[in-house]
Amino acid sequence: MRAAQGRTSICLVGTLVAFTLGACGGGGSSASASVGDCIDASNEVVDCSSSGAAQKLVSDQSAPNAIACVQIGSKPQTEVKVGGGTFCAEGIK
Repeated sequence: MRAAQGRTSICLVGTLVAFTLGACGGGGSSASASVGDCIDASNEVVDCSSSGAAQKLVSDQSAPNAIACVQIGSKPQTEVKVGGGTFCAEGIK
């Protein structure tokens, strides 16, 4: 009987940990994206020195002083969704 209660407690704790990590953005690097991060072609955060890095996040569209992405000039920006945020990104290659 005690073994069954122990297994139930372990399962319950594991489930609570999984929900907590999911709600707080744990386990997914894109959920914690910020200006200066680089993303790959799938809009996943990667190391900027990685061969898969395609764009760099240059502004956070949820910031109170955000402006539209600049689409003219030598480094045109595009609006991208990364994790739960929207950013302007420019190519790095």
